[in-house]
Amino acid sequence: MSISLENHSAVELIEKLRKGELTSRELLEYYLQRLDESNHQFNAVVATNIEQARRQADAADEAIKKGASLGLLHGLPMTVKDTFEVPGMPCTAGMTQLRHHYPQHAAFAVQRLLDEGAIIFGKTNVPYMASDIQSYNEVYGTTRNPWNTQLTPGGSSGGSAAALAAGLTPLELGSDIAGSIRIPSHYCGSYGHKTSYGLIPLRGHIPGMPGSISEPDMAVAGPMARTPEDLRLLLEILTRQTQTITNGWQLQLRSDQRKPLSNFRVLFWMDDADCPVDAEMCRIYENLRLRLEAAGVTVTIGQPQNLGLETFYRLYVQQLSGQMMAYAPRIQRWLMRLAASMVKGLGRIAELPRQADLFYRGAGISHADWLGVVEESGQLRERFLTTFSDYDVILAPPTFTTAPAHDHSRFMAFRKLKVDGRMRHYIDLFMWSAPATLLGLPATSAPIGLTRHGLPVNVQIIGAPYADFTTIRFAELLRELDNETSQGLFSCSAEQTA
Repeated sequence: MSISLENHSAVELIEKLRKGELTSRELLEYYLQRLDESNHQFNAVVATNIEQARRQADAADEAIKKGASLGLLHGLPMTVKDTFEVPGMPCTAGMTQLRHHYPQHAAFAVQRLLDEGAIIFGKTNVPYMASDIQSYNEVYGTTRNPWNTQLTPGGSSGGSAAALAAGLTPLELGSDIAGSIRIPSHYCGSYGHKTSYGLIPLRGHIPGMPGSISEPDMAVAGPMARTPEDLRLLLEILTRQTQTITNGWQLQLRSDQRKPLSNFRVLFWMDDADCPVDAEMCRIYENLRLRLEAAGVTVTIGQPQNLGLETFYRLYVQQLSGQMMAYAPRIQRWLMRLAASMVKGLGRIAELPRQADLFYRGAGISHADWLGVVEESGQLRERFLTTFSDYDVILAPPTFTTAPAHDHSRFMAFRKLKVDGRMRHYIDLFMWSAPATLLGLPATSAPIGLTRHGLPVNVQIIGAPYADFTTIRFAELLRELDNETSQGLFSCSAEQTA
């Protein structure tokens, strides 16, 4: 195909479709050709429904000819994470027992995309039950990072981030409970947004299990894209009012779309003794701080309310474990809770991950204890939120290092990473993503540069509850700052540097 569209944002592609400069069928065939040429290297897109996508693209083109509009995403091909149910394709969440699960109805968030004219032509890979910071499973195999195929793209939205970085899709729908949008975006140099808790219904997302109607604790759906403007567009769609929302409920997100960079007050939280950050990432963060200050931004270095990561993490791991193990056999949960005290004792003589005993305790936590953890988390949230009286956003790392090598050893707790010459626990990768998840806050992961080894580095932009468009606005301003200084760091992509 003669057209070259790898540098176009979704917003730009939609405009071309609207003006008739490009047809939906041409755009779909472009992405299908990219799949044929490149996907075998990365294994990012793992299921497709090509014939249906072609029919939908042709219908979208006919509508354009008639002057009709199918919505804000009219005729735009895209992919979604294989934890969201999409009719016509399997939804496995990386589980062999769901290999043949073909849903009849779309997940709530997916339906919002379809209602706006999106054409979902593929599903992207995840770890088993979306429960790892890598993306591999027995159903579809291993997804590889487009920047370096020896490295992981992250998880659980690893296939999503890899597909964006490789230019296999213009938009993605991800989900996040343990940095599952923010960390893959960081590893792959793309944009991702963890929404405020409860903003987008998760019905039709696995886990829970097929048919579940309750909302999981801490988990959220969120947009993933190649530009912050595309994040904004997708979030506007995903948070639109629909008839499925209970009567009387109204959402009004604060918009800072015109706020200039110099008006932002920033808390710069890049250092924490509980989880030190890779020195190369610190160099890039320091450069970011200097550039922000030069642009007139008020930047304060420190921790929010003098709270260290451990304060959040000990509460987070119990709720994370309780949520992750909710679908495990009852006897397994009981045995893990029973083993918690033994793990705590063992931790005094062996080098186990921090709070390992609380993770085991959380797997079989009683309802009374769960309520105690939730109450303590609520108290912590009230204290933390006072930070936003003085600051508009908090900048922090998504995690403590760049994309690591694949490691498929069975027990995550025993995996190790070597960072700055010392061995670190793999489980600690969750620590920097824990505060925003535990407190239900919005957080945008945005690329800000490359290491000397050519690996992308993102910053995590954390905002007050429901200030989702504020964190996305800050990501937009970072990109504009990059364009003004012509450094080309905030809009890097693997396909451009390959």
